[in-house]
Amino acid sequence: MKWYSLMPGILLLGLAGCQNFPALYSSAKPQITTEKIEQLSEYGAKFATEYNRAAQKTCTKYTRLYQQGDWRAGWVLALQVSATNNKHCLDNTAAIQILETLESQKKIDPELLWLTQVHLNWLKELEQQTKSVSQLKRAANRKQSRVNELVKENQDLVEKLEALKAIETSINQ
Repeated sequence: MKWYSLMPGILLLGLAGCQNFPALYSSAKPQITTEKIEQLSEYGAKFATEYNRAAQKTCTKYTRLYQQGDWRAGWVLALQVSATNNKHCLDNTAAIQILETLESQKKIDPELLWLTQVHLNWLKELEQQTKSVSQLKRAANRKQSRVNELVKENQDLVEKLEALKAIETSINQ
């Protein structure tokens, strides 16, 4: 009896195996043109050189270029947020906004979407961690304030206790 209930399933699997189903994903790799990658590398190198010479001027220039429609300028500005130096042209929130905008408008070359996604995920995680750190710092500050209040209250109580002891001593003499 058990075999009769399994037979339709086995039959369906056997018939499905003979069918030609479309692939769930494309196995064809996108063609990365060396020329595009070289151009973008040169663009990024130019930004880095200009930024090392005059950071504020370069930030202003590339922000203006992005506002005028040059997606590469916004992309480079957003990627620069992860640089290890202390000064950045953008904060994490602005970089996330630029990358999401570029992605939704499909302005980024398809070859760079994976890098954009990785960077975007990294920035979002960094933003979340920054918020968590801020919350923890506020909580620590509140607790430190409470500790300071308790220490002061304890000192007041110790002083009052010593005053009472002094009064008791003077009464007993």
